[in-house]
Amino acid sequence: MMRSHVRTACLLACAALLTGCAGTKAKSGARRDPNVITHEEIIAANATNLHDVVQRLRPQWLKIPPTTSIGMNNEIVVFQDQMQLGGPDALRQVSPELAYELRWLDGVKASSALPGLMSGRHIEGVIIISTKPGGGD
Repeated sequence: MMRSHVRTACLLACAALLTGCAGTKAKSGARRDPNVITHEEIIAANATNLHDVVQRLRPQWLKIPPTTSIGMNNEIVVFQDQMQLGGPDALRQVSPELAYELRWLDGVKASSALPGLMSGRHIEGVIIISTKPGGGD
């Protein structure tokens, strides 16, 4: 059980680093990455919790399409610094001042980056909260 959590944490860190490398562009006139909410955007949203930040800036991250598989519900999972917090409501418990960056992994990327997370579940996506630069390492 513990080995599974360590493996998931390692895979999550790798996914955050890989997507971080892909999303870095010069700030002058660069298009914003739809899979990242930066610290500047979080603070500018002037919200009381991260759920409100995501609702204002990337509401599609919170939308779960209708279930397509028999007996399986689609889920969105939230991680903070490599620890699973729960579903999207967990974002209501986190202050925007604590977040350095928010990152979205869709179900396909999440399933390849976090295979242990999927076991018997259909993950629509993962929201990763980083409280430090570099993905919270």
